[in-house]
Amino acid sequence: MSDDAPSPAPVPEVTATPPATPPAPTAPASTVRALSCPNCGGIVNVRAQGLTVSVLCEHCGSTLDATSPDLQVIARANEALKKPQIPLGTRGTLDGRVWEVVGYMERTDEEIGWAEYLLFNPYEGYAFLVDDGRRFSLGIMLDRLPTMGFGNALQLDGQTYTRFGDTYPVRVTFVVGEFYWRVAVGETVDEIDFVRPGTMLSCEVYETERTWTRLDMLDWGVAEKAFGIPARRREYGRPAPHEPSPYKRQMSEALIIGLVAIVTVMIISTFAGGERQIGQTTAYVVLDGAEKNVVIRGLDLPPGHSRVVVDADAGNIDNAWVDLDYSLTDEKTQDSVDTYGLAEHYSGSDSDGPWSEGDPRPEVSLSSIRGGRYDLIVTLSAHRWNGGSGSSTITTPGNSFTSTGTTGTPGASQSPSGGASDQVTQSSGNGTTSPDTSSISGFANWGSNSNGNAASVGGETIPVTVTIKSGGVFGGNILLAFLLIAIWPLIVLFKQIGFEKRRMAPVSGSGGGDDDDDSSGDDD
Repeated sequence: MSDDAPSPAPVPEVTATPPATPPAPTAPASTVRALSCPNCGGIVNVRAQGLTVSVLCEHCGSTLDATSPDLQVIARANEALKKPQIPLGTRGTLDGRVWEVVGYMERTDEEIGWAEYLLFNPYEGYAFLVDDGRRFSLGIMLDRLPTMGFGNALQLDGQTYTRFGDTYPVRVTFVVGEFYWRVAVGETVDEIDFVRPGTMLSCEVYETERTWTRLDMLDWGVAEKAFGIPARRREYGRPAPHEPSPYKRQMSEALIIGLVAIVTVMIISTFAGGERQIGQTTAYVVLDGAEKNVVIRGLDLPPGHSRVVVDADAGNIDNAWVDLDYSLTDEKTQDSVDTYGLAEHYSGSDSDGPWSEGDPRPEVSLSSIRGGRYDLIVTLSAHRWNGGSGSSTITTPGNSFTSTGTTGTPGASQSPSGGASDQVTQSSGNGTTSPDTSSISGFANWGSNSNGNAASVGGETIPVTVTIKSGGVFGGNILLAFLLIAIWPLIVLFKQIGFEKRRMAPVSGSGGGDDDDDSSGDDD
């Protein structure tokens, strides 16, 4: 190997360098463009660059051309600026989307006025927050046309909208902020509305341009909470044409609860309404004769309080009546409950032909009778009525008596004892009774006809059957229960009808109308 051979090249030394520090994150550039008003020198913020066509200076009210780099003045304000309740630049969340207030204007149809806030979201575009002074509605421009329905109605997304009034002019009375069209005070469009509870379809026509907007009414307090303004008091004196009724849900609840209550009352009356016969007897009373006393003993009522019914059946009497005095007496305390019944029937003929009236089978009801053992004392007296055809017919089992006399002499036919006759009946406990003759003076002197029926010498007798029952319910109580149940649904129904009449009433003046507050209503 030669000594002149080249030596190997030295290996360069590698020095490790630390990694470069990443740059600090910078805040995204603001989308708000701040410019000076050429009229007053105030700062004008343009928030929707590239979309805003005109902007109104918040300081002097001048209308500026936002498409010009130097914001040329289009029109100067002629009046002092108003401050909207929701300041420009305020952000709020509605339906899960963040909106920023970029413009504000006030409009009128020459009868009522309202305010409209122009909202902007860089991903959603524009929307309107309409304030009618009571409630807020969120308006979104439609990207499709509604279709014609029946009559003057429109159809959109399967919902029917009814036309509200005629086409009317809408004029701008105040404007501030930025807009995507050149808006100015005095601008007028023609508008027509179609409504259903909760939603309005509004069509605006300006020259050859037609714009459709869907307005959804927001619940009470939603817009106020979103944009940080005080909540408003609920009142329904003059509802908006598309305002949902606060009574609709109440009416549904009232009807459901009312139906359940009615069914419950019917079930209770069915199971608790069974009547049980506890006594019965038949007494024979003489027409125009002495009074007849009948005592029905041993009437047992269950513990608690019961309804007692006393039925009287005077058969086929005609042109006569029977007075019935009842006295239900507690055997233990001798306390009594007195009542009265009248069995009657009349018939005749006049220039209009035959006629008849009266009830020969009256029923008397006693409520809340305390449980115990009772006696029923019945006093009967029968009388002829001589204003009819002059004859009376009384039908008894096996016999028919007809009297053709023109006058009756009260007391002419007496019982064999010469005074008022008595009859005592003992209840057997199973609803049947039998005469008790042990305490009746002169009972054996009563005669009998061939069929075994009691008769009075010298006078016609009327058989009157008295039946005593316990239990059951009063029909009047059931009716009263139904009326009480119906009060609430009826009140809510009348409120609902009144609300709908006010909602669809033609607009007449810008006043508040009725002062009919009702903060208890709930929206759907």
